[in-house]
Amino acid sequence: MIFETATRKTDTMERNPRIWRCLDERYDFDRRPLIMGILNVTPDSFSDGGTHNAPEDAVAHARRMRAEGADIVDVGGESTRPGFDETGVTLEEERRRVMPVVRALVAEGFVVSVDTSKPELMREAAEAGAAILNDIRGFELPGALEAAAATKCGLVVMHRSLEVIESGAVETVERYLEARTEAFRTLGVDEERICWDPGVGFGKTVEENIALMAHSRRLSAHHPLMVACSRKSSIGAVTGEKVPTDRVPGSVAAAMLAVEAGAGVARVHDVRETRQAFQVLEAFRRAAPGAFA
Repeated sequence: MIFETATRKTDTMERNPRIWRCLDERYDFDRRPLIMGILNVTPDSFSDGGTHNAPEDAVAHARRMRAEGADIVDVGGESTRPGFDETGVTLEEERRRVMPVVRALVAEGFVVSVDTSKPELMREAAEAGAAILNDIRGFELPGALEAAAATKCGLVVMHRSLEVIESGAVETVERYLEARTEAFRTLGVDEERICWDPGVGFGKTVEENIALMAHSRRLSAHHPLMVACSRKSSIGAVTGEKVPTDRVPGSVAAAMLAVEAGAGVARVHDVRETRQAFQVLEAFRRAAPGAFA
């Protein structure tokens, strides 16, 4: 864990957009950001596909990430790399990949996030003890909204594609995420459970992706904000690095700048490097109170 243990509160208060509730935990991003370590149990993810397919390999990598400073481990069994098949993997295959790892990590006390769009898997993951449901499709598949709402998990709602840009990328994404939040609100979901993800790398230009991260303060004024830019092509476009694993320094810089601009969660492949960057940022904040967010 970095800096200090995240605050856990139980008192009732007016909703604070810097608070995120996941099961019985309430994380205060005014205290510190969280690091979400990426654990892909897929054969074809863009950066690390096939590396952690076996459950024992996946659990070992999760342990390494926790030792390096990850607060959350995000388990994903369906690749969403550029050009991925929209039909996705079958429920049975995704369940086979994901659930043994989820159960093993929960048994070891990990805070587990499950990256899925399938309502059946959302229910199973929540019943197994997952703390967070992370859906790149914004809980839009039939039954997903209701399945997620029926749990007590924290919910990461992501924007997918800027097919229709009405008044700029930031405002369009903001409007979409607010509409999805309203859909949860109508089902009685506590808004403290909702975290926004602007969907860096999904159906957007490099300029739009950078603008969304740069406007983290605006987006985080509504709800906790997660930035997920790790090793993505937008970082490569800015730095000139074509190989995903060569984009680590740029990815860490983007995550740190997004956190400085208001993001509360960084979803990353490279936990140790990100933790060090956040520690340096925190040292700067302590040395010059008020000069940094």
